[in-house]
Amino acid sequence: MRLFFYILKDYVKYVIGTLILCLFLFVLFDFIHKTTRYFPEYKPAVELILKMYLYQLPLHLSQALPIASLLASVITMVLLSRTNEVTAMRAAGMGPARIGLPLAVGGLVLSGLAYVINERVIPYTSHHLHYVQDVLIEGGQASEVASHTRWQRKGNLIINFRDYDISAQRIMGLNIVEVRSSFRPDRIIEATSAKYSPESKVWDADDIQITYFHEDGTIDYTENRKSLTVRLNVDPKKLMRDRRTPEEMSMRELREMIDRGEKSGADTLAYRVDLQVKLAYPLAAFVVSLIGLNFGYRSERTTETARSVLMAFSVGISYWFVLNAVKALGKRGDLPPMIAGWFADFFIFGIVLFQAWRARRD
Repeated sequence: MRLFFYILKDYVKYVIGTLILCLFLFVLFDFIHKTTRYFPEYKPAVELILKMYLYQLPLHLSQALPIASLLASVITMVLLSRTNEVTAMRAAGMGPARIGLPLAVGGLVLSGLAYVINERVIPYTSHHLHYVQDVLIEGGQASEVASHTRWQRKGNLIINFRDYDISAQRIMGLNIVEVRSSFRPDRIIEATSAKYSPESKVWDADDIQITYFHEDGTIDYTENRKSLTVRLNVDPKKLMRDRRTPEEMSMRELREMIDRGEKSGADTLAYRVDLQVKLAYPLAAFVVSLIGLNFGYRSERTTETARSVLMAFSVGISYWFVLNAVKALGKRGDLPPMIAGWFADFFIFGIVLFQAWRARRD
């Protein structure tokens, strides 16, 4: 047990060091890039710049966890091999799997941490990041109506509106088409405006014109009303534009977007791929940590630090290349969403198994 924590301590030490280095490089390169055009154009205050980078850190941390896990596992085992400690452990009867167990446990903990950051931290900080960047620095509007919400389908209702007053919670130019099972119109409700009632969760429409249709789709008759209460099942909060990208949303929010899109007849393929990637990506920290297991089969004579670290970088680059490639294919419809999201993890896991088999054979 003492050896387990001895190896785990080294692993954690290199994870922390790699994370600090990655975060520093992320911020440094982004800052250098923004000094060319972005900062001279908008001239933000130092306080806003600091807030912007502070809110970016959780997303960068999530992206850096697999890199840190990969390098930490390789460097830990390489250094143990170079100091003959792996040879001593093997002589004491410890197999490669037992030697590499701390790496697997550490990678699993990092995967759990990544899930927590992705679900609890990033959705919150991303809201603040876009508010600081888009509103306070670039001078955009604090609240905007999302363009895709102007057309919605709720069961047999097709809803369209021209504009939405956020402060008054009032829709302007509301049109509701109620269709039959044959998709022919049953009636059309046209209202000048409609105000949301949060207590009863209904919309009170004004200046109404209702057109009724026969079953063959021809007009039956038309009537006018001054007011009408309609239940649209439309939440005003869902009408607002969300500036976040799918990777900045939680899995629950992505599922809600998929459900709303499918109910309204919208194409949700890209969101379904993003959801599978969201599920699979945190597990990459565990999968790449297993690469260090291969060095449990090697002695100090066959282990070269530079070549091992280069191999780790090659595997890491391969992971992100494969992930982005299959993700693009999934969004084009060439691959099922589940395969597009999980293929990169299984690809790296296959490499780990193959290298372990070859190292054990040699």
